[in-house]
This record gives sequence, structure tokens and C-alpha cells, in this order.
Amino acid sequence: MQLQYTPYTAPVFLSAVVGLGVGAFAFHHRERPGAFPLAVFMIGASLWSFAEGMNLAAATLGPKVFWTRLEVVASGIVPLAWLALVLEYTGNDEWISRRTVGLLLVEPAVIVVIIWVQPSLVRSGLALDTSGSFAVITGSLGPVFYAHLTYSYLLVLIGGALLLRVILFAEGVYRTQATALLIAMFVPLVGNALYVFDYLPAGIDPTNVGFLFSGVIVAGTILRGQLLELVPVARHLARDEILENMEDRVIVLDDNQRIADINPAAAELLDRSEAAAVGERIETVLPDLAALLCEAAGTHVQTELSLEGEDGVRYYNVRVSPLHRARGALAGTLISLRDVTEKRQQRQRLEVINRLLRHNLRNEMNVVAGNAELVERQLADPDLRERLDLIAETATRITDQSDKVGQVSRTFDEDGTVTVDLGEAVRTEVQDARDRYPAAEISADVPADLDAEVDSAIAIALDELLTNAVQHNDTDHPTVTVRIREDDDFAVLEVADNGPGIDPHELAVLEEGEETALEHGSGVGLWVVYWTVEQFGGRLAFENDGDGCTVRAWLPDTDEADEPGTAHSDGFVGIRQALDASEIEFSADD
Repeated sequence: MQLQYTPYTAPVFLSAVVGLGVGAFAFHHRERPGAFPLAVFMIGASLWSFAEGMNLAAATLGPKVFWTRLEVVASGIVPLAWLALVLEYTGNDEWISRRTVGLLLVEPAVIVVIIWVQPSLVRSGLALDTSGSFAVITGSLGPVFYAHLTYSYLLVLIGGALLLRVILFAEGVYRTQATALLIAMFVPLVGNALYVFDYLPAGIDPTNVGFLFSGVIVAGTILRGQLLELVPVARHLARDEILENMEDRVIVLDDNQRIADINPAAAELLDRSEAAAVGERIETVLPDLAALLCEAAGTHVQTELSLEGEDGVRYYNVRVSPLHRARGALAGTLISLRDVTEKRQQRQRLEVINRLLRHNLRNEMNVVAGNAELVERQLADPDLRERLDLIAETATRITDQSDKVGQVSRTFDEDGTVTVDLGEAVRTEVQDARDRYPAAEISADVPADLDAEVDSAIAIALDELLTNAVQHNDTDHPTVTVRIREDDDFAVLEVADNGPGIDPHELAVLEEGEETALEHGSGVGLWVVYWTVEQFGGRLAFENDGDGCTVRAWLPDTDEADEPGTAHSDGFVGIRQALDASEIEFSADD
């Protein structure tokens, strides 16, 4: 074969080499989504470029005709592989069935037969033009060629539309990948259109040089954009699986308040199939929810809503989130409804029980204690007086426990935390305990300045730890030591005593985090400490040894920096006063 030199031959052959390399790499990872069609796409483009390179290098008509026909064969592979790549990449690979692939392959197969059997239908009047600096093949394009061109362009445009959807709605790495794939195909497409419709001089076909750019772009996306590692299909499948199986009712509305998508749980709520629900207006199926959306007007909303159905009235925690397109335009609304009927009923029961403990039971126990004291004054029998003392002590203890629950509930209802000088707080509590228990030796080892971010219930926890350490100490000389030390981002409060330690049964209940009919504690004191420390992000630990018990509480340390919006306490006396049982008032709702 007689050869010639052209300035376009080297770039075209380079395109073939690059395409072959990228295709081989993709084929090596063919188990990943989109990798196999990417390999076919790049190898097909490489074959097309090689045939074009040989066409340019040939100096006579016969070889040029052969390589031109091979280019037409390769041009049937590339669009199909491109569409298959996009379908797998975007998670629409259910379209790639055997029947679909078979139908799509009919046109390329017909072209292969025609190009070798009746080539004049594809291209006629082939001749060698040597008027330029190098010889080129010329001829007229036939009707079959234009039909093939239309079919190929249509496949490319379908894939481009799917990628454009990813670009508009995805973010981050997925948008980068989709943009790169779109450019990788449309660069050679534009070059091909310029060549076919005679916008360039005869013999200059930039299609294959465009494939050189395609190979470089795809290679860069694989190396830097994780093209074969992260693909949208995995995310789409995971989201679909979550939506299909989650108990929350999820509804997606378009910008006209019509249902665009719905999960099975929401379809059950609407008492219709998913297919039947799509397209319905929200005010038709859930008018109460539609009224809420009108008030929301494109904003994030979380509220509670009651809906009446076949099972009666159910209560839902409703979250409404607007959906925006890439440039901020409103695209629709995402609605999730979580059934909180049982939780609401449980909360109501707890509120009633809490009221009984904080108000009714406390008042009744005060009546019992008061009457016992009156009766005791009129009795001379010491045994009866002793029994009445026991009654009064029991009533007082129950009242005290009710006060503790009330105090903790009140402080937990308050929002925010305060920054407390923990050293000053401990010194205040220790002095108060010394006054109440003069027979006990209570010492404090605390630094001069150490702040902790807590809520006001810390006063109750400190008091409870000291009271527990003294009252449950069975030695002749109760000793309690309080220490504070720093541990990374925490201030560690330690209360150590020389008593018998805390019953392992009580500790087991705290470690489980719940009480049962068989496993329960004997009081509320340790629970008060546990709740208080947990409330502001701390943690609690108990250590029983042969010499007593040590309780450690890790409290958030604010010496490094204060969080925005955190209040600062000028002292600890105000917290103590706020938590004084005598100052707590109960409303009619309690």
C-alpha cells in the first residue's frame, strides 16, 4: 500500500492509542457499573480513529475505500456503547434488556451488510482528489448514510439528556463526572457534524481528533473524579431501598402541588396504590396537609398534625422541606410524616404520672405526715409513738423524692446551658453539706478557676452525691472527698467516700439505662444524678473498691472557648435559690 504524510495523521493515531488505553483500563474494571460499556465505547472510538488514520495515510483509492467502510462499521458501535454507558451510570440499566439491545443492534447490523454488499446506498461516486497537499477521498453521501447519521445522533442525544438531568439535580463529584462524560461525547459529535455538513475543507474530519480529547477527559475523570469508583446508581439504589422500606410516610410534590413520587407507607396512608397516587393534587388526598403547605410557602417546617383515617385519628410529626434546583429555583416539596400516636399517648401518661408525683402524691403525703404528728402528740404509748414516727419519716421521704423529680423536671424544661465556675460550685455544696452533717469529714480539692458548661440541675446532682455519700456511710467516721481535675475537653468531678459502696444491683440498673419489674432501683437519687450529667453531654462512672466508692462525672469544660449563646453565671447562689424546694410553685396543670 502506497503511503502519504498528512499533518492530521499523527493526532488521529494518538487518539487511537489513548482510546485503546482507557478502554483496556475500563475493561479491567468491568465489574463496576458503567465500566464495560465505557470500555466498548473507547475501544470502538479507537478502532474508528485507527481506520481514519489509515485512510489518511493511504495514497491510493482502493485502500482509502476499505478504511472508509471500516469507519462506517465502527461508527455504529460508538453511539450504542455511549448510550449503554449513560444508562448504567445513571441507574437506568433496567432499559438494557436483551430485547432492547437486540432491537438497537438491528440498524448497525443492516449498515454493516449494506456497506459491503451495496455500498453506493451509503456513499457513491468515490474518487481520489489530489488537488491539495495530500490525496483525499471524495464522494456523495447516500440515503442510508443519513438514516444512520440520524439514528446515531438520536442515541447520543438521549444519553446527553440523561446526563444533563444528573448535572442539574446532582451535586459535587457526580455533577463533575456527568459534565465530563457529556463533554467527552459532544466534542467529537460537533466535529462530526461540521465534517458531514461540509463546514470544513474536503478530507478534514475532526471527529477522531475529538475522540483524543474524549480519551483524555475520561482518563482524567477516572483518576481525579473517581468515575469507576463512585457512580450515582449506587446512591439512587440505596435511596430507593431506604424509601421503600422505611416506616415514615414520604411524599414528593412537584411545583404545582401534585404528587410526583411516594413510598409504600405513604400510599397505604392514602389508601391507594403508588401508581394511582402519582399525579393527584395534595389538597385532594390530604387537605389538612395542603393547608399546612400553603402556610409554609417554600420554607422548612416541622409540626404535629392529626389525620383521620379508618383506624381513627392518628398523630404525625410532619417535616416539610422545599426542593431546589441547582440555581435555587423551587422544584417541589419533600414531605415526611412519622406516626407519633403511641409516643403522644405515652407522653400524656407520663405527664399524668408526673403530676401525681409532683402534686397529688406530695400533698397527700403532707396530709399523712401532718396527721401523724397530731396523733403522736396525744399518745402516751411509746410503741405507738415509734410507729407514728416511722409513718411520718416514710411520708417525708416520699415527699422528698417527689420534690427531687419536680426539681429535675423543672430544670430540664428550661432551654440552654450556663457556664458555671465548677470550683466555686463544689465549695458551696461542700460547705452546705458540712453544715447539715457536722459529724462527717467532708473535704474539697478543687482548682481556683475551672468552668463547666452545664444546666442548672447540676446543683441537685452535687447535693445528691454528697448526701448519698454521707447518709449511706455505715462507718463511725464518715469521710467524703471531692476533687476536680481536667481531662482533655472535660472537667472531671470525683466524689469518693469510705462507705460500703453502691449496691451492684443499683449500678446494673443504671448501666442498662432502664428499669423493669424484676430489675429496678430503690430510689430516684442516682437516677437524678444520671439524668443531670447526661442532660448536658457528660458521662458518669462508678467504682466500688474495698475502701469505699468513687463517683466520677465528666462535664464539658469551657475553659478553652465558650459556645455562642451560652449564658454565664455570676455565681452559684442564684442556682441554689432557684432550686430550693420551698421556692418551687406548682401550677394547676401540675
